[in-house]
Amino acid sequence: MNLFLFRETLGMAGRALVANRLRSFLALLGIVIGVGTVIGMVSLINGFQRSFQQSIQSFGNNTIYIRRIRPGIQFGNVPDSLKQRRAFTMDDARAILERSPAVKAIAPFKWPWADIRVSRRGKVARGLMCYGTNEDYLTTHGYDLARGRFFTEEEVGRNANVVVLGKDTREALFGDASGLGERIHINGIPFTMIGEFEPKGRMMGNNFDQVAAMPYTTMDKYFPVPQEAPPWFPKRGELFLDAIAVSPEQSQLAEQQIIETLRIRRHLPSNKPNDFVVFTDDAFLSLYNAITGGIFALMALISSISLLVGGIGVMNIMLVAVTERTREIGVRKALGAPQKAILAQFLIESVLLTAAGGAVGVGLGASISWAIHAASQMPTYVSLWSVVTGILFSAVVGVFFGFYPAMRAARLDPVDSLRYE
Repeated sequence: MNLFLFRETLGMAGRALVANRLRSFLALLGIVIGVGTVIGMVSLINGFQRSFQQSIQSFGNNTIYIRRIRPGIQFGNVPDSLKQRRAFTMDDARAILERSPAVKAIAPFKWPWADIRVSRRGKVARGLMCYGTNEDYLTTHGYDLARGRFFTEEEVGRNANVVVLGKDTREALFGDASGLGERIHINGIPFTMIGEFEPKGRMMGNNFDQVAAMPYTTMDKYFPVPQEAPPWFPKRGELFLDAIAVSPEQSQLAEQQIIETLRIRRHLPSNKPNDFVVFTDDAFLSLYNAITGGIFALMALISSISLLVGGIGVMNIMLVAVTERTREIGVRKALGAPQKAILAQFLIESVLLTAAGGAVGVGLGASISWAIHAASQMPTYVSLWSVVTGILFSAVVGVFFGFYPAMRAARLDPVDSLRYE
C-alpha cells in the first residue's frame, strides 16, 4: 500500500469512528479502564521503589545485618527449628570485632520488651520507635546528627539516662526549641535529651524521624525481658547486631569473616548450615521487589481481564460495523478496491480505537497517580516506558481483536454485498 492509499484509508477509518461516537466510546471503555489501572498501579510501585532505593542510600547501604532469620519471615510461618535458634549476645559482638579485621565497628540493636510512652510536661510523642544501641550506632548505619551529640562508651557502660531523638519526636515534645539538655520521661523515668538525628524520612512504612535511641544497657536496666517470657521474639527483647566494614570494598570479606567467627562460636561442624543469617540492605530491596512483584502480578491479571473484555467489545463493535457497511464495502470492491485495502481500513479502525483508549487510559492512570500523591503524599512516578507500553499494548489488542472482523469484511462477495439491504 502506497503512502497516498494509506493516508486515504486512515482518513476513512477516522471518519467512520467519529461518525459513531457513542459506539466508539463504549468499545474503548474497557481499554481505558484496563490501561488506566495498570498505569496507576505501576506508578505507585515505581514511586515506592524509587523512594525505597533513595531511603536505603540515605541510610548508608554498607550496613551488615546479623540476625537469627532473614527479614520477611513472620512469626506464624516460622518453623520450630528457626524459633529455637540461639540469640546473639554482646560476647558475639566483641568476638566479631576481635577476629574480623575487615569489620570496622559493630552495634547492638534491640527493641524494648515493654510498651513505650515518651512525654514531657503533658505532651506525648505518639507512634515512635524506641530502641537501645551503643556508641557505634552512627558509624554502623551512616547516621549523622542535626544537633547535640550521641552517647559515649562511658555512658553506655554506666547505664546513663540519656536519649537521642528523631526530628518528629523532638518537635512533638519541644516544638521549635532544640530540647538539648532538657528532661523528658520514658514510661515515667527521667531521661536527658542530648542529641537529634538528621532527618531520614520513611522506609517500608516506618517513620525514622519518630524515634528515641538510648544505651542498650539502660534499656536492659529499665525494660528487662521477664523470666516467664517465651524464648522467641520477632522484635521485642531480642538483641540484633549491625556491623560495618572498614571500607565498601571489604564489605563482602567482612561478611565472610563474621560468618566464620559465628560458626566457630556456635560450634557448627562443616557439614551443618548456618543457624543465623548475615545480609546487607540488598536483602531488604529483594524483599520489597518480591512483595511489589506479587502485587504487580495480581493487578496485571485484573487489568488483563479488563483489556480482554475491552478487546471482545471492540471485536463485536467491528463486526456490527462490517454488517452495517456491507453495501459500502460492495461499492468499494466494485470500483476496484483490493481485499488488502478493505482489510487495512477495518484493521486501522480497530487499532485507532484501542490506541485512543490506551492514550486516554494513560491520562486516566496519570491523573489517578497525581491524585493519590496529592491526597496522601504517597510517592508515585509515571515512567516513559509505562506510557509507551500502555499505548503499544492497546494497539496490539486492536490488531488481535480487529483482525477477524477486518478479514470478514475483506472476504465479502461484491455482488452479494451490493444486494444487501
